Amino acid sequence: MVICIRRVVFIIMLATIFFAFFKEDGKAESGPTIVELSRAQKYNLDRIEKYLDEIVSLRAKFVQVSSTGEISNGTFWLKKPGFLRFQYDPPSQILIIGDGTFLSYIDHEIEEIRHMFLSSTPLGFLASKKVSLKEDLVVSKVENSLATIRYTFRKKSEPRSGSITLVFSDKPLKIRKWVVIDAKGIETKVTLSNLETGVEVEDTNFEIPRKYFVKDRVE
Repeated sequence: MVICIRRVVFIIMLATIFFAFFKEDGKAESGPTIVELSRAQKYNLDRIEKYLDEIVSLRAKFVQVSSTGEISNGTFWLKKPGFLRFQYDPPSQILIIGDGTFLSYIDHEIEEIRHMFLSSTPLGFLASKKVSLKEDLVVSKVENSLATIRYTFRKKSEPRSGSITLVFSDKPLKIRKWVVIDAKGIETKVTLSNLETGVEVEDTNFEIPRKYFVKDRVE
């Protein structure tokens, strides 16, 4: 079971990080639809950008659910600029840390660490000092109701590379969820709860455990 969780978490991480939106034969999906926003939708997008930009630090519980049936949970921390931490609850021994430059996947059980650039991830912009949705992303879908706002984004520089949907509650505006779908149609939802902003978060939360740092340097 733990091995399954490890595999799923890493696969989900890679899908989330690289927007793996390509068919098995290696051919890209057909070009995305870019939404022409109404005045009201542009206004809400401005509100979202301002809300995300004003978040300096954040702590929340999360539940991660895959459409294949795997479920995991844990705690998420954010501290700008550039710092992220996903601490998965037992029995998982997975830890994901963004240290301002890299996003590192750590598996304590097998003592393995893997790195990728934080800027290449879809969540990288959330940790940016200045959040600029309209500059870096394009909107491919909007679903608004009286209580919920959902915007699906694609990278402007690589519109065919995939998408991420951000879900917010309204009045007051608050981020609640993000959704990623990979190339095989597997949907991954990360839902936040007990969300607090403006919290004190120690920088030590975003440090790579020393034993992995030393091992990397030796190799």
